[in-house]
Parts: sequence; C-alpha cells; structure tokens
Amino acid sequence: MRKILLSLSLLTLTLHASAQTQIGNGNFEGWETATSELAEPVNWNSFKTASGTWNSFGGQQMNRSSNVRPGSTGIYSVRIWARNAGFGVVAQGNMTLGRIEMGSTTANSTSNYNYSNTTDANYSEAFTDRPDSVVVWVKYKPMNTGAGHMARISTVIHNNTNNYKDPNDVGGANTIATAILNFPYSGGNWQRISIPFTYVGTPANAAFILTTIATNNVPGGGTVSDSLYIDDMELVYVPKALFTTSGNTVCPNVPVTFTSTSTNYPTSYSWNFGDGSPASTTQNPSHPYATSGTYNVTLTVTNQWGSTTSTATTITVTTPPDASLSYAQATYCPADTDPVPTATNAGTFSSTAGLTINASTGAIDLSASNPGIYTVTNTYTGGCGNTGTTSVTINPPANSSFSYPSNTICVGSSNQTPTLVDAGTFSATPTGLVFVSPTTGVIDVAGSTPGTYTITYNATGSVACPTSGSSSTVNITITSSPDASFTYAQAAYCADATDPAPVFGVGANGGVFSSTSGLTINTNTGEIDLSASTAGTYTVTNTIAASGSCPMADDTYSVTVNALPTVALGNFSQVCVYNPAFALTGGTPAGGSYSGTGVSGGNFNPSTAGLGTKTITYAYTDANGCANTATNSIVVDACLGLGDNEIATVSVYPNPTDGKLTLSNVVENTSFNIVSVSGQVVLNGVVSNTANTIDLSSFENGIYVLQLTQEQGLQTIRIVKK
Repeated sequence: MRKILLSLSLLTLTLHASAQTQIGNGNFEGWETATSELAEPVNWNSFKTASGTWNSFGGQQMNRSSNVRPGSTGIYSVRIWARNAGFGVVAQGNMTLGRIEMGSTTANSTSNYNYSNTTDANYSEAFTDRPDSVVVWVKYKPMNTGAGHMARISTVIHNNTNNYKDPNDVGGANTIATAILNFPYSGGNWQRISIPFTYVGTPANAAFILTTIATNNVPGGGTVSDSLYIDDMELVYVPKALFTTSGNTVCPNVPVTFTSTSTNYPTSYSWNFGDGSPASTTQNPSHPYATSGTYNVTLTVTNQWGSTTSTATTITVTTPPDASLSYAQATYCPADTDPVPTATNAGTFSSTAGLTINASTGAIDLSASNPGIYTVTNTYTGGCGNTGTTSVTINPPANSSFSYPSNTICVGSSNQTPTLVDAGTFSATPTGLVFVSPTTGVIDVAGSTPGTYTITYNATGSVACPTSGSSSTVNITITSSPDASFTYAQAAYCADATDPAPVFGVGANGGVFSSTSGLTINTNTGEIDLSASTAGTYTVTNTIAASGSCPMADDTYSVTVNALPTVALGNFSQVCVYNPAFALTGGTPAGGSYSGTGVSGGNFNPSTAGLGTKTITYAYTDANGCANTATNSIVVDACLGLGDNEIATVSVYPNPTDGKLTLSNVVENTSFNIVSVSGQVVLNGVVSNTANTIDLSSFENGIYVLQLTQEQGLQTIRIVKK
C-alpha cells in the first residue's frame, strides 16, 4: 500500500528517460516487504487493504513472482489469483491503484468496486497528463481454459471527484478518458497488450488515474485458482506536432521565428521550411526566406513511441517594392545640366565618396563632384523596403592651364612654344600678336608687333567632354627693352594671409621669379605661398633673360613673412553655477582678449553661461598685426552636493519648512543663494544676525539648496519646502 510519487521518467526496464508522467512502480520491482512473498507492490493495493462491510473476509490473493516477461531487465512481476471466498462466491484476483470496497457478498452488487480515495494519497494516484495508450505485459492462466474466460484491465483518468468508482462511475460525467480491455487465455504465454485511451471529457480537468486489474471481467466470474501475471505497465505518449509562427506574411530575408507548441514530450524535431533549405532540428528555429513566394512549412516531432507531422502552415514572402533607378545618361561632364534620376519608388539617395548628390531627389551636382565612376544607391523604406543601384561616370573637365618659357619675349628671339595639358584654341588681344597656329599657341615672334598682349587659351578638354571647355589667360610682352620692375601690395604678410601676386607697372612684365631659401614662390607667376613659407624676410627677384637683341633685365623686392604668434590657454577649474563672475586668466602671451558664452569684459559669469561645458577662446594679435587663438573649456556645474568647503557655522530651522526659514549663528553680513535642483538660482540676498529670515512661502514644494557665502568659505544646506 505504501505510495510513491508519479515517476517523471519512463520505466528503466524498457524505455529511455524522458519527462512523461508514469504510473508509480509500474514495473512492480518495489515491494513493501522485500523478503515476504505476501507483501503488496509499492503503490498498489489488494484485498489485504480493502474497505467495506466484508473487508475482514479479504484474503491473500497477490504475491511477488520471479516469473518475468521475455526480455525484461527486472526481476519481479506480480501474480494475482482467484480463491473461494465462501458463500459460494469466487473472489477473483484484484489489484488497483485505488482501494477495493467489499460491500456485499453478492459478487455483482454495486456495493463492490474499486475506487480513488482522493483525500488519501495511499489509495489514489494524482495524474494530470494526457497519454495516448497504456501497454502492459500479461500472462493469463484460467483453470478452465475452454470456458472462454477473460481477464480485465481498466485504466480510467478522472477529475477530482472523491471516491470515483470502477465500474460504477466509468463513462460518467466525471470520466476524462478510459483504456479498458478484456483479454482471453493465450496459451499461458506472456503477451504485450496495448490499450488506447478514449477521451470522453476535457483533458485539462484530469486530476487522478485509477487502474483495476482482475482475473475475470465478470464480477464473481471465473474459477478458483485462475491466475494472472502482470509486468511492466507503462503509459504511452505519442507526440503531437503543433507550432506557431512570428508571422505568416513577411518580407524577404526577415527571419521568421517558429515556436513548437507540440505536446506529449517530443524528443526531436524536424522542420521543413518549404524553400529547399536543409531541415532544421532545433526546437524553435528562426529562418529567413530570400525569395518572394509562398512556402509550406511542416514540423515532424518524434519520441520513443513514434512521430507525427503537423499540417502545413503557409508562409507568404512578399515581393519587395521596386527601388530601381536610372539617369538619362551613363556619363556626364562637369558643365552639363545636373541630372535627376527616374525612380518608381524614390527613397533616400546616396553614393560612393566624391559625388555630391541630393539625398531627397537624387540630383547630382556635377560641378561640385570629383571626376570618377560612382555607384548611386536608392534606399526605399516603404513596405518591405528595398535598394536599387546604378553607375554614373563624371568625366574630367578641360584643363586650360598653360605657360610660356618667359612672359617677356625679346624682339629677335625664336618662336615661343607654350606648355599645355589639354587641346584647345589660342587667341590674343589687342591685335599685333601672331600665332604660328592657334591650336598650338606657338608665337611667331618675328611676325608680331612689339607690345603687351593678353593671350587667352580655350581648352576643349577630353573627347568625352568636348563642350566642357575652360579658359585661362597669360600676359606676354614683346619688347626690345624688357622691363622687369615689380612690387607686392604689402611689404610684410602674416602666414595666414591671402597669397600675394606681384604688381607690374605699365610696360613691365614677369620673367622667371626666384627668392632666397625659405620662401615658396611660383616661378612663372611670382605668387607667394605664405602658409608653406618659413617666417623671415626675403628678396624676390624677377629675371627676364637676354634674348636676341634684348638685354637681360631684372628687379628685386623685399617681402617679409611673419609667423603667427604662439597662443596658449591653460585649463580652467570646474565652477558652480551660483559662483560670482570672475576674471579669466591663463592666456598667453598677455594682452589678448577672451570670448565665449558667459564672457564679458574678460570676466566669466557662470549664471549667465548656464550649466554645461562652455568653450572659452583667447585671441592675441602681435605687433606685426598677426593674430592667433587658443581654446579651452569651463564646466559649469549645479553643485547641489553638500561638500563645498563648508564653514558649518550657520544653522537653519525649521527644515523641512512650510515657508519661512530662520538662520542662527550668523555673525556678519552673509550673501545667500537659493538654488533649485535644476541648478537655477531662484532667490538671492543678504542675511545678518538681526535680519536672519528667508521667506520661501511663494516657492513650489520640493528640494532646494541654500548657499551661504562668507569670507572664510561656502556653506551649502539642503532645504525641503513642503
């Protein structure tokens, strides 16, 4: 009669471990008294523990047997048998998970039954699972093998009704499922029988299981000494394949999460996603679909008792929107009209580096873009979203730069040939200068009239951009007496000034420019690169070489490049928003000016600047008029903590207060600030030993900080206004 808990693993004699609920001691290996052949198997009851009017007449009709079924790894089975109960009654062998009620000497009386006493765990078995069938090994030996006698196994799952009776209540309103079989003599051999459960009630209401095994299916039937061996009873759970999805309509490449809701303890899973991808054996897989279409998904679940496959679930993968785009041409020149793409679904436009493109319209700014080959992408986020790409090439513009060996040509010199980059056409003004060919720019010196001319070169560029022309000019002087005189607009420049070019008087022209070491100068134009030059004073020389009958001519000019002053600004300490304004220091060289948020007249005011990190700029201009700057930052904090160099001399009461604060131990005129939790000074003033109250009646309830400032320090006090 001793009960054990329902097993959470299958019978170790026959099955692999799993999580299904099983009948306790269904293999009959556990017995109440291991050395007694008269004991009951643990968890099972017989006539020895019967109840009812006639229970005292119950006899021993059960024992432990070493006659086990074929292939068993156990050592015991249970044997029950029929006996003569007196009164002409055959008491058939009977064993149960519940309790036997002996209420009448009439065998078929409804006062005789097996029942679940749900208030006593020794005579009932709690059960809330949903098995498919029950299997058990039996060997039936009726004394009269020709009489057609049949033994009976009945397993009933029922609700929590107390004293549920077999057979009286079987099939009634309190029955959840039944697995009942009457089986005949089979030649005295062990046989494995399987009995499916028929569910007649709501499985969720299952609370107990009642099993009855008898040597005859008819109460009082059979013959004295009929016997029945029972071994390895187990409940079978065939898994049921069920699952849900995170969505049945999805976009391409968006993973769908499949969640198995299968029942009856599957131990393995096989998913077919319907798109030809390998099957997944994960319990709850996530799977993306790359291609639009409709896909049927099935799940097969398996455990040691079998497998089932779910009904196909359809996943619809929508077609992404058309994000393709195109421009009217594949190639453009910088001077062309800025192109706008054609796109069915315009989204956000982007490109590889170097192309200037409007993200909203896709228009390309050709003149602002670098020549090159670019991939333009349209990213459309509507619906499932999609991207489209196209390639655009911008050919380089024409390069009109050119130069002659010298800008001053002496009469009698040989013809002058320019250095070019791209093809183009030359022209000159005023009339008098003759070209050997306007396409080569070679000057016919002998055929030209002395004078100063402006030569214009119109470059037509590459073949890809024949109309994308550009032009530039150079002044050329043909003379018998060259003039190399020149100046610069200033005698001195700062290193960050605009690069200066030489200034020529009437009839003067440039030749080849040179300078002492350290000055970076364009030898053809005389333009000085100030930022690339070293600070110092330089002599710039313009040399026109002797040519033909023309003598050499040169001229010099002194130019000074002044370095920018070295300016520095030291670090600032963090300040509190309620601190008074203070003079800014730390900028070098001295004599500069400070600027920034909260800065006025060289002073920084924390309350004007406000909370946060503020950038302070120090600007200095030296005696040469060259300026430079340095920056650093000041952190303005609310300083609502109580750790500020406290002097701890003033007491405030009452605190919390409903309006008026009184201050004690004020020994001199003391400045105060009332600061909100946001760091804002909401009230300030002065208190003394006679005027020692502060009125907060008009303030909202909340937390404030009182700052008291005296010569010896700062005291902060947390105030609660209620």
